[in-house]
Amino acid sequence: MHEAYGHVLDKGVSITPTNGGAKELFGVLVELRQPRARVSRSQNRERVFSALGELLWYLSGSDDAEQIGYYVSYYKDPAVSVDGHVIGAYGPRLMQYDDVNQVEAVIQMLRKNPDSRNAVIQLFDHQDSNNAPCTLALQFVVRERKLIMMTSMRSNDLFWGFPHDLFAFTMIQEIIARSVGVDIGNYYHSVGSLHLYMKDVEAADRYLGEGWHDAVTMPAMPDGDPWEQIHNLLALEKFIRLSSSLGIQDLQLPNHAYWRDLALLLFGYKLIREGRKDDLAETALRIESSYFRSIVQDRVDRHGSRKATSDSQR
Repeated sequence: MHEAYGHVLDKGVSITPTNGGAKELFGVLVELRQPRARVSRSQNRERVFSALGELLWYLSGSDDAEQIGYYVSYYKDPAVSVDGHVIGAYGPRLMQYDDVNQVEAVIQMLRKNPDSRNAVIQLFDHQDSNNAPCTLALQFVVRERKLIMMTSMRSNDLFWGFPHDLFAFTMIQEIIARSVGVDIGNYYHSVGSLHLYMKDVEAADRYLGEGWHDAVTMPAMPDGDPWEQIHNLLALEKFIRLSSSLGIQDLQLPNHAYWRDLALLLFGYKLIREGRKDDLAETALRIESSYFRSIVQDRVDRHGSRKATSDSQR
């Protein structure tokens, strides 16, 4: 993240697209050798709650603007959604594209032939010619018993979209790796237009002013097929998001610490939105992973009882 901001600010070309002035680098390839180091520990750029919400929105196969708007208010904008449905949402294309679950299809292909070069998820459609999605395709290969992933993007907003995309796509990479029965390998993020809007330069400068952050990795996803746990987490996310006056005793939390911690992050975000500082502090103590616990505790320390709006405004 730090290196990407520096390159765009120092070497980017000034452009004026429809959304306002920006600096752009064209033809960028980002390589992550530790894909589990997918969340920034910056006070200015930590976005784990909204990124997790967006990932689960994808995996649910939904295009519902209210569902994702709970985490990212940008998606409620009339320019982005029509009649409550997000234009070009990735979820339906991932999970039910022409009645095909592309994620499951890739998993089955790699189980049958780990050397295949055809394990590709297509997000671009020829009917999108006037409004193509930012992400065009996701490709997966197994080499030396590790799942390598390449994401191809036509355009990527460095300040808002890039952190979310790295989180969601490397999580999908790890989900597919576990489903196939291999470890996670390198992640490659290929972008046509990697850009930073001028309105976000001041915030990017604040991020750079924090200096370099140590690479802290998320815990590894447990071995074995993850889909039962994913479906349970999707149901729990919906319950948390739609319920009122919810206490931790009302949650049927997963047994495994990895999935339980993700559920507690979702519950923690609800507490942040509702300004329930004491309950948030108690929730932080229940999180087993020091990585996740520190994120929630940071919110206790930083936000106190101030009611949050959407975690990411974009």
